Amino acid sequence: MSEEKALELLSDFADGLEAVAFKLKKDAAALAGREEFSSKEEASDFSKLFWEKKTGTKGEFEQTSEKANQNCVLWQQLKAKLKEKKGFWQHSGFKYWFDLQREDVIDRRKVA
Repeated sequence: MSEEKALELLSDFADGLEAVAFKLKKDAAALAGREEFSSKEEASDFSKLFWEKKTGTKGEFEQTSEKANQNCVLWQQLKAKLKEKKGFWQHSGFKYWFDLQREDVIDRRKVA
């Protein structure tokens, strides 16, 4: 196995562990009846994700993907929130939605 492939697998494994740790913290907070974890999750700054400027039929928007963000926890949080909201969500001055072709791509536009 090449060094590059080994590093990619290790990175994927670390991302998986990070996602599991996030879920465990969330579940533990819910069991303990603490609301602070939920409010932290709501305050996630999705601007920290990699966003690429695009132009569509309705004007400019930004796009990000699972691959561009290496499936990080913040990406997983945004994807989970969009799934929970049936694919469309408005948060912190942006409208978010799944790309029409692929669910591993998310688009956003500033709210006018």
